[in-house]
Amino acid sequence: MQPISTKTRRLKFWLHLISAYISRYKYSVLAVVLTISAAAYLSMQIWPKISRANVVTIGYVGTYSIETIPAEVLQLATQPLITVDQAGKPVPALASHWTRSDDGKTYVVFLKDNLKWHDETPFDAKDITIAIKNVQITALNNKAIEFRLPNPIASFPTALDKPVFKKDSFYGTGQFRITNIKRSQNSITQIEMTPKTKGLPRVEMRFYQTEDQLQDAIKLGDVKYASVASANILENFKNLDVEKTTDHNQAIAIFFNTQDPLLSSKELRQALYHAIDKSGFDGELAASVISPLSWAYNPDVKRYDYNTGRAKELIAKSEAKNPKITLSVVGGLGDVADSVRRNWQDLGIEVEIKRENSIPGNFQALLAVNEIPRDPDQYSFWHSTQAETNLTKYKDVKIDKLLEDARVAQDEEERKKLYFDFQKFLMEDAPIALLYHPYKYKVAYKNTKPLIEKLPASQF
Repeated sequence: MQPISTKTRRLKFWLHLISAYISRYKYSVLAVVLTISAAAYLSMQIWPKISRANVVTIGYVGTYSIETIPAEVLQLATQPLITVDQAGKPVPALASHWTRSDDGKTYVVFLKDNLKWHDETPFDAKDITIAIKNVQITALNNKAIEFRLPNPIASFPTALDKPVFKKDSFYGTGQFRITNIKRSQNSITQIEMTPKTKGLPRVEMRFYQTEDQLQDAIKLGDVKYASVASANILENFKNLDVEKTTDHNQAIAIFFNTQDPLLSSKELRQALYHAIDKSGFDGELAASVISPLSWAYNPDVKRYDYNTGRAKELIAKSEAKNPKITLSVVGGLGDVADSVRRNWQDLGIEVEIKRENSIPGNFQALLAVNEIPRDPDQYSFWHSTQAETNLTKYKDVKIDKLLEDARVAQDEEERKKLYFDFQKFLMEDAPIALLYHPYKYKVAYKNTKPLIEKLPASQF
């Protein structure tokens, strides 16, 4: 028989000792085990709720990569060099001021004093990475950046209204710091931000591919704040506050293919415009391709009120025989398309609706969202040389000249006069039928509003 090893004897000793202790104090031991188990269970149930109590989840619709995140999403984390006010005018943000050369081709932007990145290092012009196509960018020193343009463009300062981060990082200048970015393949699904100062909530930005997915997330409580296109169902939720606003940076519109044999007729385009009853749309009536809040908005452009009599006169003048139109539709505008079809059919026009997943390369008439730039420069949308972005294929020498002159004019009053004329002649020609600026609905959980109101950004 082999002798028992020292380790085995020690193990047996401790087992006997523990057994005797448990036997003697079994009720005390049981109480301790139960207490620890209960505490662990409660912490697992309660702690996630406590830890989420100071978090604002904000929902957005869209598929974005790191390079294409909208500026509005990042405004908590950083600022642009230059921002744009409600009227579309550039105003300083991280920049203190800027200068422009006499030929309009060179801009020098000067930075404010005492700025710091999130890592507490000085805000240095050489640390900034900005990419603008066909623009030569040079940091002249730690406080000045030079931008050299191939051609003068008076609207250039508005191009600097984009988020600024420290090179090779997500260190910004805002009151919130990006701490985590979650992705699915190349698309961002969530951005997490932590405040630099006490008293502010943590923020999570969550992204959804469709409006329906976002609304489902709101109903489930996964999103506490969002701006949605429709709130018909959400308005019935007693724990939600819904605020209606107007998005003047968008207009629901019908683009006419001016090279189409039928729609090349100005009279027919005007007739179709007059034939639309716009009174029932969910938005504010639109009249021009420039926002009514813009400093360059012309309130005296031709108006196309609902007038079937005038529409019939114009159809007769156009000499269109048994017109047939295919109306392509993108986005959630099916109800609007049905309304337009009924209006046009009342005039004896045969209408086919074609639903598209994206902007088609070729169409006859297209119902879609018209994104309105904050600066009135619309050269890329309406100049005859802009084949890729001029959706209506519109060509007019007078419009071309107005757009060319307006984008190089240095005097604001001169630009304003040129853009007034641009709007006047364009809307008379009617290559586009502007219907309405859509309402947007800010939806917030009532118990989260105190946290939302702490966020230092105008959109909230």
